[in-house]
Amino acid sequence: MEAEKNSSLIEVMLKMAPYFQQLLTMECSLAVTDKEMFIDEYSSTEFQKLKNKGKPIPPGSRLNEALHTGKVQHAIYSKELYGFPLKSTCVPVKDDMGNIVGAFALGLSLKNQTALTEAAHSFAATNEEVIASTEQLSASAQELANGMEVLNTLKAEMEEQVNKTEVMLSFIKKVAANSNLLGLNASIEAARVGEAGRGFEVVATEIRKMAENSTKTVEEIKEIIDKIKQKVDKISEEIPRILEISQHQAAATQEISLSIQGLSEYVEIIESIAQKI
Repeated sequence: MEAEKNSSLIEVMLKMAPYFQQLLTMECSLAVTDKEMFIDEYSSTEFQKLKNKGKPIPPGSRLNEALHTGKVQHAIYSKELYGFPLKSTCVPVKDDMGNIVGAFALGLSLKNQTALTEAAHSFAATNEEVIASTEQLSASAQELANGMEVLNTLKAEMEEQVNKTEVMLSFIKKVAANSNLLGLNASIEAARVGEAGRGFEVVATEIRKMAENSTKTVEEIKEIIDKIKQKVDKISEEIPRILEISQHQAAATQEISLSIQGLSEYVEIIESIAQKI
């Protein structure tokens, strides 16, 4: 009577096994065993080459352990053993009295899990490289922004120095004008005194020449300074715009860096999911 019940239970297992196997959308194999051998198996394409049907249950295997302990057994096998990585789950089946009559042995292909894990690792490595590059770019952008601020300060100092130079040139121009006037007066006075003032006339002439040359030089210098001032004005127009761009660039790269760092959390989630498949 007990043997008939066990046989009937195994028959039920055999009838239900193909339906269970079809419920799993992944590549898998579902075998039905008694306590000694594989009675039948239902496999998708990848598992059909294993062909365990009719074979004895290997001693020391997880399936043998499940049949002897009555506990569910899990194992993961590398692709070197079967040609592809797989996860095995062995569930002992008991009768109404708690006696073990057989087991379901499920094998799941881990090819998709492996591919997902490798993709996650590859993405993580790429993500780290992008983070490093973005941080470097952010640092460069910040350095550029700092440099532009220094340049802006130097520009202001240059404008101040140019203004001071103009004041000095204005003073020199006045001195030259006064010297020219002084020389002219000296020439008039030398002419008035006649022969006694001839030596003084020479000095007065030289003073006037010096004043004229000074005035000419001042004009030339002023022309150069005016050109410099035009350039400074142009720089003054460009610096605020470039400074604003560099500051925006620094802020944008910092935000990108933070966003990319946030992707690392998703990589960990993907790896976690891959381990649970």
